[in-house]
Amino acid sequence: MAGTNDDIANKIYGQCREKFSASQLIYQNDILNLGLIPNKNLEILLACTQILVNRNLFRVYQDSDNRIAWKLIAAEDAEKIQSLNENERIVYNVIHSTGRTGIWIRQLGKRTDLHKTSLDKALKALEGKNYIKSIQNVKHPGKKVYMLAELTPAEDVTGGAWFTDGVLDAEFIGVLSDFIEDFVSKRTWYAVTTKQTDSGSGGNKRQKLNSGEIIKTEPTTTTTPTAVEKRYIPYPFSYPYFPTVKEITAAVNKIGITPVNLNEDSIDQLLRMMCFDGRLIAVNDNQNYKSCRRPDDVAKSRAADAGRVPEVQQKIFFNGKNGIAEAPCGQCPVFKLCQPGGAVNPDNCEYFDPWIEKAFQF
Repeated sequence: MAGTNDDIANKIYGQCREKFSASQLIYQNDILNLGLIPNKNLEILLACTQILVNRNLFRVYQDSDNRIAWKLIAAEDAEKIQSLNENERIVYNVIHSTGRTGIWIRQLGKRTDLHKTSLDKALKALEGKNYIKSIQNVKHPGKKVYMLAELTPAEDVTGGAWFTDGVLDAEFIGVLSDFIEDFVSKRTWYAVTTKQTDSGSGGNKRQKLNSGEIIKTEPTTTTTPTAVEKRYIPYPFSYPYFPTVKEITAAVNKIGITPVNLNEDSIDQLLRMMCFDGRLIAVNDNQNYKSCRRPDDVAKSRAADAGRVPEVQQKIFFNGKNGIAEAPCGQCPVFKLCQPGGAVNPDNCEYFDPWIEKAFQF
């Protein structure tokens, strides 16, 4: 009979792997509907599922309605679990059940009911085998949290893209905010360029010679150099093309300011913060964003904050009359992040070589 149940258990596991993902709860009716349990006998079903649990191929769960269910364990994970002793297996399974949130060590002790010495020994062994890792929760920095080594912590644990090793990355937020404000500002204000030329006619002039004869000279015209004036006019409130979160996110990811792409939720958090700071305004029921400042004011503010040029040189800087303004580095939104060996570095800059070739023609 046991052998028969073993065969049925193997078939149940095989079909469950084909029909269910590792994250799905598998209920009693799901297994019965596979058509593998003779006469839908519940005793045989429970015996087979217990065989799979003992082999570490199934995990037992209880849903919110107190119904018993199971989840699949991949065969490679089953081999991993079988290599553990009893205490290590208990600790591993509890940590596994917490997913990307992880579990505080004190809660882990309560759920496993292990003595502190046994718990610490199991944790040390699991960390040594690289099965689990400890992480820092930004909400509770003093609490030690454990999770599976191969998982990425949830954003509410790490703080998302705005935290590095559990610490708010203010410099990164500042650089990214400046870029976003510049991008949104150019989509909020329309540049109008006008040329002004002052010319005046001197009219007919009379010139008296030493002999007393008076001659009439040709009319003279004086012309001042052409002056270019740029003014910014805001688009009307009903303008339908103010940038969306999706467009802003795409622009941020395009410049490669981070080694991994940021998602729309992270950018949306930053946009809301910028609205609170008075740099942006949300319109169309928070679907679009517009800038409070003109592009030229944004650019001047960025240069002043970065301290790249004194205030008296700002006019020269923004007219592109000096080297730092003309080189890509002077206008690069990730200038402060650029360093040899970093994610942003001079060696992989895609703008510098083309600029050198164009500027020096070699």
